[in-house]
Order: sequence, then C-alpha cells, then structure tokens
Amino acid sequence: MRDKRFNLASRLIHWAIAFTFLYLLLTVLLRLGWMNKNHIGGIIQDGLAEDGVSIDKDLAGTIGKKVRRPMWHTHTIAGYVLTGLFVVRCVITYVQGQAFPSPFKAVSGYNKFKAWVYVIFYILVAVSLGTGLIIEFGPESIHDISEEIHKLSLYYMVTFIAVHLIGVIIADGTKDRGIISKIISGDRP
Repeated sequence: MRDKRFNLASRLIHWAIAFTFLYLLLTVLLRLGWMNKNHIGGIIQDGLAEDGVSIDKDLAGTIGKKVRRPMWHTHTIAGYVLTGLFVVRCVITYVQGQAFPSPFKAVSGYNKFKAWVYVIFYILVAVSLGTGLIIEFGPESIHDISEEIHKLSLYYMVTFIAVHLIGVIIADGTKDRGIISKIISGDRP
C-alpha cells in the first residue's frame, strides 16, 4: 500500500517547494556575492574608466542595483509561488492528515526531533512569506523591521536544507530504507 504522504500530489508539492526554495536561496546568495550592487558598481566603474569616464562609488552602486533589479524581481515572483505552494501544502496536510509524527505525543527521540524540525520549519517559512508580503504590500511603518526579519531567512534556509539532506541520507541508510526512491517515484525500490 502506498503511503499517503508520498502520493503524486505530495511528491509534486514537495519538489516544487524544494526547487522554489533553492531558487530563492540562489537569488539571495547572488545578491550577497556576485550580483552585489557594489561589486557590479565596481565593474561598471572599471569599464567606464577604460574609456576615460569616471563616476563615483555611490552612482556606480545605484547603477549596479538597477542592473540586478530583474534578477531580484524574480525573487519576488518566486516568493509568490512559494506562498501558493505553502498554502497548497498546508491544505494537503490538513486533508490527508499529518505527514510527520506529532511532537506532542509520546514518540521516540528521533521522531520527536524530526517533528519539531518540521514544526519550526513551517513556522519560519510562514514568517518569511509573511514578512516578504509585508515588504511588498504592508504599511511603511513596519517595512524596515519586516525586512530585517526577512533577511534572517537565509540562516534557517541553509540550516534546514543541511539538516533535511543529512536526515534523509541517514534515514535512507537505516530504518527508512528506500525513502529517497519513495519521494521520487512513490514506491520503495
């Protein structure tokens, strides 16, 4: 019998969330590194200097920010997509039942840890999505604090991805053998 948490709808949502999550992380890492406004501004300054044109660092940074704007716009769109996927995931979880053990019931230490990781993850995703929406549509009075909270998402994203991948690999090699195949195809190998 197929486990209801690995049916086609759940698998598609899982992978859509995973790839959207990774794309959001990529845009953040690009913005912090290669697509940083000051880095791009420096490239612009150097290129113009070769032609004998000089602009100050602030103007170069402003131009750099405009250069990366299309990439950052896709971050916002991906945030909307993740919001929709998150709502669908919550509905599927509600309709099909909880896909992971309750952290409030008497379960093994491993299952309790796994349950708390997911509960905390879903809360943090909701906070990230909520603050992202506030940044776009909320009152100006809470824009700055929302943006500061939203920026902290990077830390839980990287942590969750690492914990999730390590946990899945350990589980696949021990008591949940075949779980990787199951989340891909729906069946154990």
